[in-house]
Amino acid sequence: MQQDFLDGIRSPADIRKLSIEELPQLCSEVRGYIIDTLSGIGGHFASNLGVVELTVALHYVFDTPTDRLIWDVGHQTYPHKILTGRKSKLSTVRKFKGLSGFPKREESVYDLYNTGHAGTSISQALGEAVARDLNGKDYGVIAIIGDASIATGMALEAMNHAGHLKKNLLVILNDNYMSISKNVGSISNYLNNIITSHFYHNWKTVFYTFLKWLPIIGPAMESFFKRVEKGFKDVFTPGGLFEDLGFSYIGPEDGHDVIRLVRMLRKVKEMEGPVLFHVITQKGKGYTPAEKDPIKYHGVTPFRKEDGRMESSDESKIAYSKIVGKVLTMLTEENPKVAAITPAMIEGSGLSEYVSKFPDHVFDVGIAEQHSVAFAGAMTNGDVIPYMCIYSTFLTRGMDQMVEDVSLMNLPVRFVIDRAGCVGPDGETHQGLFDLAYLLSLPNMDVFVPSSGQDLVDSLKFMEHYDKGPIAIRFPKAAVALSSLDFERRTDLDPGSFRVLKRGTDIALLSIGSMLPEATEAASLLEEEGISVTLIDLAWLRPLGKEALDEELSRVRHFAILDESYMDGGATGYLLQRISNELIGKYLKSFSFPPEPIHHGERKEIFGEYGLTGPAIAKWIFSSLKKEVLQGKRH
Repeated sequence: MQQDFLDGIRSPADIRKLSIEELPQLCSEVRGYIIDTLSGIGGHFASNLGVVELTVALHYVFDTPTDRLIWDVGHQTYPHKILTGRKSKLSTVRKFKGLSGFPKREESVYDLYNTGHAGTSISQALGEAVARDLNGKDYGVIAIIGDASIATGMALEAMNHAGHLKKNLLVILNDNYMSISKNVGSISNYLNNIITSHFYHNWKTVFYTFLKWLPIIGPAMESFFKRVEKGFKDVFTPGGLFEDLGFSYIGPEDGHDVIRLVRMLRKVKEMEGPVLFHVITQKGKGYTPAEKDPIKYHGVTPFRKEDGRMESSDESKIAYSKIVGKVLTMLTEENPKVAAITPAMIEGSGLSEYVSKFPDHVFDVGIAEQHSVAFAGAMTNGDVIPYMCIYSTFLTRGMDQMVEDVSLMNLPVRFVIDRAGCVGPDGETHQGLFDLAYLLSLPNMDVFVPSSGQDLVDSLKFMEHYDKGPIAIRFPKAAVALSSLDFERRTDLDPGSFRVLKRGTDIALLSIGSMLPEATEAASLLEEEGISVTLIDLAWLRPLGKEALDEELSRVRHFAILDESYMDGGATGYLLQRISNELIGKYLKSFSFPPEPIHHGERKEIFGEYGLTGPAIAKWIFSSLKKEVLQGKRH
């Protein structure tokens, strides 16, 4: 009868008590636990199933946490969390005040960095290795990076630096798309056994030392044999690029053979200098529906374990992201100059339908945000109409290009910024709370903030012919009733205008974009308490209708700003710089996020935590105005 190992794992030290022959069963138990747990709660799925054996092998071979494991992207760390004392909490992953869906320093000593963006791990690993050597210490440093992330500019820059410094560090390339690897098999395994052997490295050192001492012909012979060695490796392994960057390349290896992985890692561990160990894995490994469609099962809602069927979505609603894809499809049908750009987010940005109909009009540049922005700017110079579709959190990576390659040259890129504001379960690394701060500081950049699905439809259509300079729209991860949308209409949004939804005399609520539902509820609750409210939907932030806004504010005693951004980096400072001086004294408060990491949870839970719900806003305003009345009576 087989023993259950997973229940006895409290830390990686317990894994190392097992025999190597017992590891496959442990892997099976970890994979089963992930399937059982996520079928009930959802979360990142296929990527975690794909790294079970690799995670077990790493914790088995290396003395974690003394040896440092650094994960890239981080959505594949559920097995890591299970094996590092957080198994019982996995059911809380991505939930309010539960486990993060990514590595998080506050959770565990085994999580070195709060990770959520791609391409960072090699830079961090090299920094750790340099710090280790400066302090005269001795421990391993291992970066685990995926095949998509290793192509990022940051990762390549880090590898180039690591190859120059020659520090001992291990980079594990988790290749789960067979993108650069076709030759897993006996020849590759045989070569890897030779390359990682002590005999091979000792012989190579002695041989090249001997050649250096040969008079006259020594340097030429050394150069010749190194070229022969490199050519031999390039023929039989796909590691030529990594060798050129100064890494010893090992692989590819089967990333689901845990015993083989352990044996290879033990050898690789003893190698000197920077080493890249290439493993092949399969996203969704061990769960047939996820193996067949890893994109669909990348992130899942609760699903039926027997067949993988997820909870059906409400077909009466449409996500904002899908509105983007639908409208761009309509625009391109009429105007062949329209194109879409995305940094590796076809599905997330709602472009699946669009790419199926207009594959030549969609440019997925990979995880290369800086390139994507400069690329979009150059397209406008060639008389194309580019829609730059990107998540708010990832746009921050293209800031230099937004300044130098778009804004200063006034190139009319259309920025479509998804997941702006509070993103919910993805947490602090993915919150879209910075974009208004830099958008409103950029020369020539106009900014429209849709407050409804129809606004989004209208603004996407309006942007097509808005070519006086760059323009951005930003919207949250949300969905609206499909029946509320008119996809056929084309509305002139009248730059600099805003909507006055109701007029009062006590306080004006300046609502920006996605805060309109909370502002509307707050206004209703205040009016029930006898407070007269002006409600303004301030969709155009730039150009701003300053004179008209001043006129509205002159009619009320106070005003407050509602903005789903950081309070020090949203629209508040921008607005207060433009509202007339004689009206500034009426400013009461901005309802926005404080300058601290905003953790994960459902949007409503997070809004409640920070007092950004309609009832909380109304309560604060009523209490403040009530104090003012009482103070007035005393005087």
